[in-house]
Formats: sequence, C-alpha cells, structure tokens
Amino acid sequence: MANVHYIAAAAAMALNDFDSVERELGLFLSEDPTNAFVPTARKNLAILASNKNPDARTVVLQQAAVVTPPQTLQTFPNTDRLKAELSALDDESMAGNCNDCDDLAESDVSAERNGNSAGAIISPRRSTSSASAWTIRKNVDEVALFLAASRHGHVVNDLEVSDFEIRDNSKAPDRVLQFTPQSKLPLRLALLVDTSGSVLDRFAFEKRAAVKFIDKVLNPALDLAFVSGFAHEIDVTQDFGANSTDLGKGIEGLANGGGTALFDAVSFACWKLAKYPDHDHVARVVVILSDGEDNSSHSSLKQAIQVAEKTGVTIYAISTREDVREKADADKILEVLAEDSGGEAMFPGDIMTLGNSLDKLRDVIRSRYFIAYSPADFEPNGSYRTIKIVAEKNGKRLQIRSRKGYHARLETVHNSAQNN
Repeated sequence: MANVHYIAAAAAMALNDFDSVERELGLFLSEDPTNAFVPTARKNLAILASNKNPDARTVVLQQAAVVTPPQTLQTFPNTDRLKAELSALDDESMAGNCNDCDDLAESDVSAERNGNSAGAIISPRRSTSSASAWTIRKNVDEVALFLAASRHGHVVNDLEVSDFEIRDNSKAPDRVLQFTPQSKLPLRLALLVDTSGSVLDRFAFEKRAAVKFIDKVLNPALDLAFVSGFAHEIDVTQDFGANSTDLGKGIEGLANGGGTALFDAVSFACWKLAKYPDHDHVARVVVILSDGEDNSSHSSLKQAIQVAEKTGVTIYAISTREDVREKADADKILEVLAEDSGGEAMFPGDIMTLGNSLDKLRDVIRSRYFIAYSPADFEPNGSYRTIKIVAEKNGKRLQIRSRKGYHARLETVHNSAQNN
C-alpha cells in the first residue's frame, strides 16, 4: 500500500494537484516509515508546506526531528500460535516428503525490497532450468554435511576423518568423498536481525554487537554476507559483499518497529543463499538475532525447517530475550530451527553477554568440519533418511552437532533424461 500511495503522489504531482500530493505522501509515511524514499517524501512535504506558509517549512522539519522516547513493549514468548507450530513438528510430519519445498519461498515468503526502486518488490523466483541447483551433484548421489565437535562446551578442531563414525539410515557410507575443515571453504552468511517492536529496548546494543561479529567472522578473500532485518516484512539493507564496513552500515541502517515474521525471514534467507551462483562447495549459514516470537509469517515453522534442509543451510540462533529462567515456546522455536539444521541456539540471558555469545558463535562456525560421502543402498524415492554421527578423541566421546537427516532426491522422468 505504501508503494501505491507513493505512485499516486507522483501522478498527482504531474497534474499539479498539490492537495492530493500532500495527502498521498502523508499516507505513504504512515504505511512504511522506514522506506528508502521517506526522506524524499518528507522534503516534498516541507516544500508544499513552505509554499502555503513561509513559517510552515520550519515547523515540518522540526516535527520530523522529534524522537519519541523508547518504551518497553510487552512481549509474548508463549502464544497459541507458537504452541501450535511446535506441536506440528512430530516425527511423522518432519520425515514426510518435501516436494513442495521448492515453492515455499515463492508462495509464502515476504519479498526482499530493492533499494534501487521506489519500494519495489523482488520475489525469490526459481526457473525450471535451474532445478538441479539445490543438489550437490547432478549425476552423483552425494551427501554433504557440516558438523561441529565439542567437549564440555569447548570446540575441538584437530579431528581427522578416522575420528568420525557416520551412519546413514543405520548403514556406513559406501565411500567418504571429501573431508576438510570448514575454515578452508568459502562462507556464505546471512545475518537476520529481528527489528520488530518486541526488541525495541535492546535494539541499539544488538546492532553494535552484530557489527563486531561481522567484522570478526568474515574472511574478505573468500567470504560473502548479506544483512537483513525482519519485522512483518523482510528488508535487506546490505546485499552480498565482503566489506565489513559496508555490511556494518547495513546493520546500522536497520529500523525498529512492526510485527515479527521469523519463519518467512528464515525461508527467504535460505533461498537467497542457495541462489548465489557458487560452483564449488561453500558453507551456507544463517545467523538469527531474535527473541523467537512470530506473529506475522505466511509460512510455518515446519516449512522453514524443510527449506533449510533443502538448501543445505545451517542455522544458528542467539536469543535476545533477557528473562530465560524458564524456557518459553519462543526459546523452543529457536532451538528447533537451529538444531534440526545442525546448528545451535544460544541463550545469553541478558543484553550484556550477547557479545560473548557472538564471539563463541564465530569460533563455532570457523571450527566446523565438512564431510561429503556416498550413502549405502541409496534409492531416489524422496524418502527421509536419518543421519547419526559419533566421534571420539583419545577415547573420549565428543558432542556432535549436525543435521539429523535429509530427503533423498526423487527420481523423475525429466531428471533421468537430463542425466542421460
């Protein structure tokens, strides 16, 4: 609706209908106060006001500069909506077929704003010619895993492939194709920052911590990241790049206010990472800064998890909720999103330790291992295959975080003809 009002104002301007221009620009500002064209709209309103009254220009500009003192908003970490989303994640439903995952981002996810146009909307479309973009190899059935190993909470980064025991559908792989530390692979990172009203009182600190995280985690020679805020819509404030200064400006440019569409944001970020034209193995990671609430998504928690699996993305979540003495449904949402993708959810508990959690997360991401293998008795039937990994070092069992399974590709006539 904001776009409609902005276009209507432009049309009225061409007709010299200045009363309509003023009305439509006012509606535009109320509909989307963080739009990139807000400064232009305010400037035009000031000019209109100055033409009516020589003193009005000053009044309008002063009003635009008024800042409402922050207020602590009530949050809702336990709602019927969140409870229902968690209840839908029984084993049977999660192990079901995921043939509809390809369409989730197109039908359900709020679109990315293009900063080069007047609030233009770009949906993450996917052509039929790129149908194989989500598989690791076109002709080889290969499973690729990123995993993190730790002992008593400390990262273990000196493991060899012989230290791991992999079971795919309860069977050892036919062959391990590749094993390498993740630090040697390019990182593709999506930083998702909750900009909804529920994080208002913590927002400035969260942005500062996020800027430091980006600066430390990226290797400019190999890595790329993008920054996106999410409230009731998704707003990419800095697209893919390796310059930490530019990415930091994207974080600083995030604006607070609105509902929360967490599931939509996760699905969108996963597809955006997967769409980037990489030809070799890369590590795709989504980092979420949020309290875990969702009240605006069109997609579901289950769909977001399936999209993460389909695109091979690992999700890490850091809760911004300060009272974590008792686990809430919102906390469980973050745990499920992260752990089902092989990632981790962290709960600092207060705003002052958020930076420490981001430092730990940086070490975890950089200390992961990459394993690619050919599964035994693989059948291209679309079924869900479980993964279990055990690792030991010096006779001591390690804690392993990796995704719990995947959906086998589904052989079709089209794919068979393509592969031949």
